[in-house]
Amino acid sequence: FDQEFLKRGVPCIRYADDIVLLAKSGRASERLLESSTKYLEKRLKLTVNREKSRTVSVFAIRNFKFLGFALGKNGKGTYVRVHSKSWKKFKSRLKELSSRKRCQSIKPSLEKIKVYARGWLNYYGIASMKNNIDDINGWLYHRIRMCIWKQWKKPRTKVRNLIKMGVPKDLAMQAGNTRRGHWFATHTVAVNMAMTKERLINSGFYDLATAYQSVHVNY
Repeated sequence: FDQEFLKRGVPCIRYADDIVLLAKSGRASERLLESSTKYLEKRLKLTVNREKSRTVSVFAIRNFKFLGFALGKNGKGTYVRVHSKSWKKFKSRLKELSSRKRCQSIKPSLEKIKVYARGWLNYYGIASMKNNIDDINGWLYHRIRMCIWKQWKKPRTKVRNLIKMGVPKDLAMQAGNTRRGHWFATHTVAVNMAMTKERLINSGFYDLATAYQSVHVNY
């Protein structure tokens, strides 16, 4: 297939059975879809998934997706993005790994998050996604604080631990005895003062923003 379409002068990108053929116009792409499908099915005796096979602009971010990536275009030229569906899967998995039910012990949970996130960033690191990574990184910090807060359970334990971590007694009492939910508590001054980014990183938190900056620069 690769050799055939190379002979025809058609730019072809293929990874296993995922194929992208490039054309200069919508009409040309329709003809290309028809001829390539015919070649695969009649000449090579393969089955083409008609539902997934289609023509679309590579700059249509919501529609074009190849190996989890999408292309974008701005005044500076062309750039690579992580497709919205890939973002959704990434956040869903992080949410699962940082759920209050799974975080019975924070250290193993942090390690699982690190292994998964590191692999994901190594794959998608070439993409432009600084703002998205910053957003999801902040969200994940709150998720981890929420898990730790839940593990402390009793109000007196929460107050005692907050004071140990340098929080003034009045703020610690206010936060430790709140009847609001765990998610609300992670946004209080006392909890953020105690569970700083530096302290969480020293405990094993994998900072996505720092990791992405390192990986993206290397690309």
